[in-house]
Amino acid sequence: MIRLHRLLGVAAAALVASALGACAGDGPFAITATGTRELSADAPTSGVDLAVQVEMFNGPIEVRAGAPGRVVARVTTTGAAGSKDDAEADRLKIQVTLDASPDGSVRLKAVYQPNPTSPNNRTASAVVEVPPAAALDLRTSNGRVDVTGIGGAIEVHTSNGAVRLAGATAGALVRTSNKEVEIDGAGTLDVETSNAAILLGGTGVTVRAVTSNATIGFDGALSDEASSMRTSNENIYLFLPTGASFSLDASTSNAGITLDGFTIETTDPLGGDTLRGQVGTGGPSITLRTSNKVIEVRAR
Repeated sequence: MIRLHRLLGVAAAALVASALGACAGDGPFAITATGTRELSADAPTSGVDLAVQVEMFNGPIEVRAGAPGRVVARVTTTGAAGSKDDAEADRLKIQVTLDASPDGSVRLKAVYQPNPTSPNNRTASAVVEVPPAAALDLRTSNGRVDVTGIGGAIEVHTSNGAVRLAGATAGALVRTSNKEVEIDGAGTLDVETSNAAILLGGTGVTVRAVTSNATIGFDGALSDEASSMRTSNENIYLFLPTGASFSLDASTSNAGITLDGFTIETTDPLGGDTLRGQVGTGGPSITLRTSNKVIEVRAR
């Protein structure tokens, strides 16, 4: 991933602007009150597969590996009103629960009780430590999601928030919008965002990546399953091991396609805005689609 970042000139994105900024200014919600609560729960250590679900709103979620048999959370909530006392009273309307079930499910949830579906400028964010083998289901809005060192499958749903997953060795499904996604892992990486880059890497990876008006890049070794990368008005970069075998179906418009370090038996003429053919023998099928920008497939 580091080499991919250098080549693309993609710097680490700035943190998502805090939703607290939405509470600033004049009006009935000009004053905010923020507080933090710590919660913990025992989690099953044998006989079941542990699944941890986290639901926040208008704020980030960070998950990292902790001790086996224990989920520990630090949840920060913010209320808003016209005075400090009213803002604190408003914050206390955000209910935070952490529940563990014998079936192996653990759920951390924050809900603004007066309006659960539209909390507006209230916020709830979490830093959570979970057993390293846990599977994750993470949901928030207008906030980034960061996960490090978790061995189970990961599912992320957010909006207007960047997603970064390090060591996602059991695969990941990510849905966000208007912010970038970076994953280093294995298994199936199924990613959708909009107007922001997708940067992926790892070994034994199956890629399904969709964005718009932004770069897609992969640096690593693909599995034998079919992979696809689709964007518009931006480049696609693919770095694969020297000697890799794969079938390629690449298409762009008003730009070129580069194949560097591989020899391809084409079914269409080499060059131009379409390239289809076989590199080596066997391997995965790779579909690449963009418009008005280049596609580059290079050996490393």
